[in-house]
Formats: sequence, structure tokens, C-alpha cells
Amino acid sequence: MGFLENDRTGRAALVLLLITVGALGALLLSDHLMIGPGHPPPGALQQWYIPRPGYEYAENGSVVVNRTIEGDIVLSGDIEEGYPPPFPDLSPYCSHAVYLDTGSGDRYLVVNWYFDDDADLARAEGNLCSYLRSSGNVASAGLILPGEPDRSPDAPIVSPITVTKYESETSSGYFAVVEKPLSPEHDDYFIVYYGVFGPAVLPDHTAALEELMLRSYSLRNARPLASCT
Repeated sequence: MGFLENDRTGRAALVLLLITVGALGALLLSDHLMIGPGHPPPGALQQWYIPRPGYEYAENGSVVVNRTIEGDIVLSGDIEEGYPPPFPDLSPYCSHAVYLDTGSGDRYLVVNWYFDDDADLARAEGNLCSYLRSSGNVASAGLILPGEPDRSPDAPIVSPITVTKYESETSSGYFAVVEKPLSPEHDDYFIVYYGVFGPAVLPDHTAALEELMLRSYSLRNARPLASCT
């Protein structure tokens, strides 16, 4: 009798574990919920280029969030909807996240603006460049990213991209525009910012910002802000 009770208890525990894992999987995939013929909705695309934390099992079998993005860089807080100050409101589909270098104490920022129309993108680029010129220094810059972690064997070992460099007293970093990265058949456009908070010597933080870029969706074929060149 004791054996049967233990067997039923074990099966019940297994069923509960499977239900929990399934619910967690659904939760993790909700940000990339597909609609129509497998295309993500705007709510997912507004976070597309923001590096996310990982998930792993603890010793007791529970699932925990691993906030480490790379090395000493960790996600600070949660990914938030909306644009952060001091940047302007460019799109209703925008999210941002703050990261902390636990070794140096430096704080980094990634902002993802999403657009589904190239005319809206062009207007946003113009408005953003006007703000950037009025609040800091703007120039084109070239970055060479190491091979992306999920690249195919035939992909290049390094990926050179041209971006817009921005330097100010409140934040300094790099802006990139990516057009139709998911599919040439879909009108998806992104403006992404990778920067460091406060007055900073930007070259001292380029390596950390490149690590954040590598933990984002592919920046292959990214370009600088058109209105700033």
C-alpha cells in the first residue's frame, strides 16, 4: 500500500512539474508570439534588439533568471516599455533596458524603437538627429563586431558596420538603423541605441557596448542615421 501511495505521489509531482515547465515555456515565448504567417507582433518587435537575461535551473529544480549578459555586465531591473529621458518620443513601439557593469560600476543603456513604415522611420530619423545635434556631438563611426554567436559556418568572422556616434554630458554611444532584418517581405524598421550613462570617454566603453550588440539580434547591414550624415 505504501508503495502505491508513493507511486501516485511521484506521478502527481511529475505532472505538476510538467505543467509548471509548460507554463514557464509559454511565458518565455509570449514576447515572441507569432501572428499570421509566423511574423512577430509589434509588441515583440519593440524589444527585438534588447539583450535579454537567460533562464536556468537551480539546485532545487526551480527556474531562476540569470541576469548576466556577458562577463560583468548584468541586466539592472526589467526591460521597460517607452523611451527613456533624455531621448525624444519617436515611436509608440519602444522599449529600453539598463545594464550594470558590476566590476566598474558603469551603467549602460539599450533603446529599441520599432517602425512598420519607412516614412515614419524617415521622420523619426530627422527628429532624432535634430535633438542629437542640439544636445551633443554627432559623427559617423565604424565598428567591427566579432563573429556573432549564432552565425552560420559560411558567415564572415567579423562584421563591419557603420553607425552614428553620439557624445553628450548625459549619455554617449552609438545609434544604428536596421531595415527589414527579419525578411525583405516585411516592413520592419529599427533604430537602436547602445550607450553609456553620464559624461564618458566613449572609446573606453566601446568594447562593452559591442558585447551588448553581439547579444542583440543581428546588426548585419546596419547603417547610420540618414539625417545625421
